[in-house]
Amino acid sequence: MKLAAKLTFAILLLLALLLNLGAAWLIGSGFSAQLRAAAQQNAAAHRAECYQLQKEMIENPDLETQSPLVTRYGQQRIAQTGEGLAILSEEGAFLYSGIGMVNGWQPVLRAVDAGADEMTYAKEGANIWQLFASPVQWQGRTLWLVSSCDVSEVFRLRNQQLAGFARLEVLAFAGVALVVWAVSRRLTRPLKALEESARAIAAGSYDRRTGMTGTDEVASLAASFDVMAEAVEQRAQQLDLAVHQREDFVSAFTHELKTPMTSMLGYADLLRSAEVKPEVRQRAANYIYHETKRLEALSAKLMTFMTLDPEHKTLELRPVSLAALAEKTARALPAECPIRLCWQGFETGCVLGDEELLTALLENLISNGMRAESKDGRIHIAACWESSQVEIMVRDRGRGIPQTELERITEPFYMVDKSRARAQNGSGFGLALCDRIARLHGTRLEFESQPGEGTTVRFTLKEAAG
Repeated sequence: MKLAAKLTFAILLLLALLLNLGAAWLIGSGFSAQLRAAAQQNAAAHRAECYQLQKEMIENPDLETQSPLVTRYGQQRIAQTGEGLAILSEEGAFLYSGIGMVNGWQPVLRAVDAGADEMTYAKEGANIWQLFASPVQWQGRTLWLVSSCDVSEVFRLRNQQLAGFARLEVLAFAGVALVVWAVSRRLTRPLKALEESARAIAAGSYDRRTGMTGTDEVASLAASFDVMAEAVEQRAQQLDLAVHQREDFVSAFTHELKTPMTSMLGYADLLRSAEVKPEVRQRAANYIYHETKRLEALSAKLMTFMTLDPEHKTLELRPVSLAALAEKTARALPAECPIRLCWQGFETGCVLGDEELLTALLENLISNGMRAESKDGRIHIAACWESSQVEIMVRDRGRGIPQTELERITEPFYMVDKSRARAQNGSGFGLALCDRIARLHGTRLEFESQPGEGTTVRFTLKEAAG
């Protein structure tokens, strides 16, 4: 059953209970009051009739023994009062009966058995009577007088009120049911929108939102649902991105291994299976050596890259001297470096970090600058202080990187110019490693580049106290 139907049913059930209880109390209390008033009036009339009978007994001492006298008296009283009455002897024998019922003797005897000052009811068809019985005595003689008063109108009025209320209740319920159903549908419409959005998200439409506004609890629930849907969408995008990156990583890694390995296998097979000219043998040996060194460097960077996961690894940052960092980075570069390194701001001061990793970070950035073939033959490495931060910048005036490529240059195995990178012993892993090292130090690499003008890389480290 739908929630709107449940609400409608519950409200109508509660309304019916309240209305019927109220109507029962109202009509019942009115009916009881009218019945009590009729009983009091009829009891007074019965007492007056007892006085009248006693008077008749005084005036006609032979009333009990002469049936015509009793009959005449009863008929006269019925004609005058409009009420029924019966007169019985002390032994309970009927002297006169005019109570207006076909089988009136039975109710009369029940009234006599009930005793004086007690009221009984008698029902015959649609008519209902109140019966009062009292003994009337005079000079040792006793007669029983039973008065019957018709109270059918009181019961008929109550039944009419009940029937009228029932008709009114049916009409009211029909109208109320329509209004409550419409209001329930309107109130539950946001919940239906929530359900539809949940189904859409479950089916893969992660961009689905309810878009509901307001200040009530349903609107608050919808807002929380939209926040949850946003988080689900972001997580799904992250998972999709991770899957694509993993697929690209495996594909690129496989390609990086397969291409040199195929050539190396061919050259090795050539050297193994036949005598070749010295220059061919030298060229094959040089290629095998060159690619072996490149694969060795690639495997080392890959191992380092896999161990430096910012999501599962934290570093213990210690003070690192900028002068020592510059000296160690310079020693790590090839001795026959054709590029002049211009250090600025590294004479004094310390930063918080891991010395080995920061050395690898600067070494890879400088190596990339060397492969960019700077026009002025220089690479500038500068350290600038600002508050408690130290910004380190590596700038070359080489080939530069197109803007469309900047977003992907930190992806593993991504190379702007693959053939040139491989010729210069590049692996496409240097900037990916630099990016992870930077994130482990709580910073990010920022790239600025223009084709033909060069590239600038910046990152910020915390200054070490003292």
